Amino acid sequence: MATKAAPVKTPEVDTALIGMKKAAMAQKEQISSVWAARRRAHAPPAAARRPAPRRRLTLRRRAPPARRQAGKPVSAIMEACKAFKESGFRPKMVYRNLPPSHLYEKALRYEPGTHIVKSGALATSSGAKTGRCPRDKRVVREPGTAGDIWWASSGSGSPNYEMDERSFLQNRETAVSYLNSLHHVFVFDGYANWDPDARIKVRVVTERAYHALFMHNMLIRPTEEELEEYGEPDLIIYNAGAFPANRYANYMTSPTSVDISLRSREMVILGTQYAGEMKKGVFSVMHYLMPKRGILSLHSGCNMGASGDVTLFFGLSGTGKTTLSTDPRRPLIGDDEHCWGPKGVFNIEGGCYAKCIGLKAASEPEIFKAIRFGSVLENVVVDEATRDVDYGSAALTENTRASYPIDYIDNARIPCVGPHPRNVVLLCCDAFGVLPPVSKLSLEQVMYHFISGYTSKVAGTEMGVTEPEATFSACYGGAFLMWHPMKYAAMLAEKMREHGTKGWLVNTGWTGGRYGVGSRISLKYTRAIIDAIHAGALDTVECAEMPLFGLQVPTACPGVPSVLLQPALQWADGPDFNATLTQLASLFVGSFSTYLEDAALHVGADMAERILSGGPDLAAVAESEAAIAAAEAAGALPHHAEPHAAAPGPDAGDGDSDVPGDEEPGCKACAARRAAEPAAAAAAPAGNA
Repeated sequence: MATKAAPVKTPEVDTALIGMKKAAMAQKEQISSVWAARRRAHAPPAAARRPAPRRRLTLRRRAPPARRQAGKPVSAIMEACKAFKESGFRPKMVYRNLPPSHLYEKALRYEPGTHIVKSGALATSSGAKTGRCPRDKRVVREPGTAGDIWWASSGSGSPNYEMDERSFLQNRETAVSYLNSLHHVFVFDGYANWDPDARIKVRVVTERAYHALFMHNMLIRPTEEELEEYGEPDLIIYNAGAFPANRYANYMTSPTSVDISLRSREMVILGTQYAGEMKKGVFSVMHYLMPKRGILSLHSGCNMGASGDVTLFFGLSGTGKTTLSTDPRRPLIGDDEHCWGPKGVFNIEGGCYAKCIGLKAASEPEIFKAIRFGSVLENVVVDEATRDVDYGSAALTENTRASYPIDYIDNARIPCVGPHPRNVVLLCCDAFGVLPPVSKLSLEQVMYHFISGYTSKVAGTEMGVTEPEATFSACYGGAFLMWHPMKYAAMLAEKMREHGTKGWLVNTGWTGGRYGVGSRISLKYTRAIIDAIHAGALDTVECAEMPLFGLQVPTACPGVPSVLLQPALQWADGPDFNATLTQLASLFVGSFSTYLEDAALHVGADMAERILSGGPDLAAVAESEAAIAAAEAAGALPHHAEPHAAAPGPDAGDGDSDVPGDEEPGCKACAARRAAEPAAAAAAPAGNA
């Protein structure tokens, strides 16, 4: 029987084997040190582990409060969760629905850089990511929902990038394994939707006390009795944001991934600790589930008058949505996310998430007063000595935020529900200065402008912006849509028709010329317009039709100069006004074309055609463009370069908590024109600021 020859050893082989062993040992030590560091970070401080000094008093032993909830041990509640069993979630210790005071203690103990500021709020940091990551959002494509979703494709503007179920499960496994390795985790069980018939149970699992406090504020908080009978959640969020995704895995493009499975009703967060991802993740799921029930989900503000008249406010960043919906004379139903169902409107959330860059008590007293004990301040600059907050500082980010329960607003309506809306107000900030301060809309025009979601950026507000830029975001919240925008628009028009709701387009931007030539419409006139809408004073006023757009423009409004209502009368240069109006109409047409390719598949050809009829007259726009081209060829050029639209994307405009400000410095082109043409500049009205 032949024997197997032993391998011949050489110095080269010995050297290679030694090198491989050393590399393996080094890798093992590196992994061990990483996990040891994480264990140390989550372990109690050494002082807390030392035995307490002996006392003469004998205290009755009781179960730790963190392990009990509403009369039942937390462990029993967690073990009863079917979804946790299926995912393998087995944490070492769970803190469930702790009150804010306990969450303060945990955050201060375990999360470096956390402070209690002078007002009593908890200030903390979200780490490297200080905003949402829309291009890292993934939705599982599976047979039960694939036909409903508006999937992302080149130039579509959809936020719904697909992933397969196996990749989702891999990311969930990563998140669950990380959470299982920690010394403790936090769980918050709450609700979305104030209407009990539409209520969704949301369970949040997170590493950070700050995240638990944030969702305690943003979700509807259950009573002890409700928590006792909470049962199986309808949606689970596994927030392992401190741990990165594998960027080499399928469908991943970075260490950040925010994944939603509509089949299993789960959400996984990796690689970002920005709390807004949880809030908007819940909103995205509501955007899918609610239309399935015949309930329209909306990115809007909402308030109600003394007579029970409800108004919905839609608007992107800088249009004044929060300012106009937060009216001391009208109780606030909500500032950001709502649904319109069979019984009326209701808020989705239990709190508010307001921008606080530049926050001042004089301009926004309701928000300023709400930032107190129990509130979360995110990524703000805090004075180390005085614990004062520098709301004017953008050292960490422009996107500084405050989260607080809605009942911190003195004028909030609790419960946050109301009857069917009487008015729908679409807000825009038109920096081209050609749209009227107020227009009355037909249902077709409501659908068209609701889908367009128009506002504009101006020079000086962002680097690289030297001319007005048109910005469009579908349904005023394109980053969160699940269905095609036309489905939401068709539902909105049907509910308005059924309940006799009126539609309005309100421009809070410029008049008398574009940005740099004209002036910002005064906030007092915008408030007068909103008051007139609420009072019904514009319902029967005579209107004039605006060219190209076909908007019905009231000729009179209480408290507003009549000349201000007609933009063409405010411009000193008539041909320039017509050219700018034509160019803006062309931008609307170009933006809207992205929604036409597959519109018939989602709402039918007839509805798609009806919605399109609410926009600018295509033939008139083409004719006007030809006339402008002829004028350019003849040397009669407008004083500005052609305005343009901002690059389309899934995160165009968030629409949260911006206030119309005073006019900012004009662009150099307009300043040069005013210097060269003093007579024309003097003839142009100075506005009504």
